[in-house]
Amino acid sequence: MARSEIAQALLRRQVATDAAIAQAEQRQQLYGGSLDTALLELGACDEATLITHLGEIVGGRALPPARFHALPQLPDLPPWGEATARELGALPLARADNTLEVWLRPLHDRAGLVAWAEAHALSVEPFLVTEARFLALMLRCYGQPIAARYLALLAKLMGASEIRRWLTLPRRPSPRPGPGQGAGAGDAGADPVAGFVAAARLGDEPARKSALHYLAGRLTDPRVVELRRALVEQAHAADPAAARAALQALAQLRDKNAVPAIIDLVLAPDQAVAVSAQATLRALTCADFGRKRKAWLDFWAEKGSQPRLEWLLDGLAHETAEIRLAAESELYQISSDYFGYHFDLPEREREEARRRWTAWWRRQG
Repeated sequence: MARSEIAQALLRRQVATDAAIAQAEQRQQLYGGSLDTALLELGACDEATLITHLGEIVGGRALPPARFHALPQLPDLPPWGEATARELGALPLARADNTLEVWLRPLHDRAGLVAWAEAHALSVEPFLVTEARFLALMLRCYGQPIAARYLALLAKLMGASEIRRWLTLPRRPSPRPGPGQGAGAGDAGADPVAGFVAAARLGDEPARKSALHYLAGRLTDPRVVELRRALVEQAHAADPAAARAALQALAQLRDKNAVPAIIDLVLAPDQAVAVSAQATLRALTCADFGRKRKAWLDFWAEKGSQPRLEWLLDGLAHETAEIRLAAESELYQISSDYFGYHFDLPEREREEARRRWTAWWRRQG
């Protein structure tokens, strides 16, 4: 695999060792995300040093982490929809007269941002944040789901209490789409499901994620059932890259009916496919049996008939903090309440809060 320009620049600057960068690039292949995420997950360098050098490499002032921590509420934004933020990798966080303060992820579309600013007669003051912090902002701005790995990394970078604050703060209503942006695949006509199914099949990665998130709430629609079948078939394809992409999509679709087919892949000959299958099963079930195919089959035999929400409730008591955090985040998106639960509380307090969440589920049915 050819080393990226950013990786080469970080190595020249001695931000991380050659071995650490090679390991981070391998992690990218398996789990996706950007290089800064992989380096921080590995503990190869500290965030402040990394973002300072990335700012000099890709352009944009590095935003001090303390500034991010101190942000109490998002200000009113100019017309700037979720699609624009995803496409440009940029979020406007403040405006003074005709100057827009924009927070960028490391892999952003600078030319597109400049073109947008020129079209709206604005100048841009760019600040760079790590991928994980950018995704935290996307959660705050648009309620865009954030993967468990990023939540775990944010808890490591920000502290558990601070990431809880971010998750519990009231979210700003999504702004109206900007001029020429459109309202998204689902608003184009009277049948939004068809548009989102097409985006899930053919769109670029951000568009697919958004479409799959929408479709996850409509799993009984025959077109979504057919999409899941197609993704399962692709997950068993001979092309490892296509199989991994399908597994990632199945994780985002949150359809528990894909579990039996995915179990067959935990012992796939291709290591990357096997790892992706295990990660997908963890995301769907909030359980973790690694490469133990029989244990996964036993799980399905015992709990396959349960609503998936009960798997999330079980996940609140899992021994692995990352799984507890993922279950907590998804349940909050469903219920809009934490019931006093936090993934890092002592076990007795977590269990008391979990019982309150379970009581809510029994009431709601």
